[in-house]
Amino acid sequence: MKKRGPIVAIAGAVMIVMAASIAYSVLPSMPSGSGGGDFFPSPESLFDSVSDKVTIDAGSTSTFSHTVSAAKIPLMWGVHIVDYTPDDSVAISISNIFGDKFGSFEENDPIFIKSFDVPKEDTYSFTVENKGKAPITVVMLFTENPEKSKALTDPNSPFVKNILPLAEAGFLLIIGIIVLIAGTILGIVDWRKGKNQSSRYI
Repeated sequence: MKKRGPIVAIAGAVMIVMAASIAYSVLPSMPSGSGGGDFFPSPESLFDSVSDKVTIDAGSTSTFSHTVSAAKIPLMWGVHIVDYTPDDSVAISISNIFGDKFGSFEENDPIFIKSFDVPKEDTYSFTVENKGKAPITVVMLFTENPEKSKALTDPNSPFVKNILPLAEAGFLLIIGIIVLIAGTILGIVDWRKGKNQSSRYI
């Protein structure tokens, strides 16, 4: 029983080493001075369909359209302000060719992602209004049925090759640190108990 602390601590240390090994194995060998932009996927790489970049003046709007290929499936969509500044703000409204409304949103972050279930195979319009004081450049992002998206399931995609292993390594690192701390505490408790018991026989 007195060895339970060191055993637990060693298990935690092993987890930490495994997490570091996983992270090291997925980190690309980049030359010095590389910004690493090819390693971490851009928001566009997580979607199957990406519009062209469009510049929208302050107070103006631009409409993007997307035709879904099936009915009653989730459509994940997003707006990415490519040249974002803290004062930027956009309003997005969704409708179809019949004028049916599917939501309105306001956002002041560089990227905004939502999803909704499309009722039928149709063309949906996304009207983006620039509510800021300066022109912005935006792209619209679309993925139908995200659970089957090539961008998220392709084994060669940046998301699967880089982000998922790093997430697993991060989770393993956290668990390893917790286990290591628990083992250290158990070791101290057992050591004090052993010390108290030995002092009784003196």
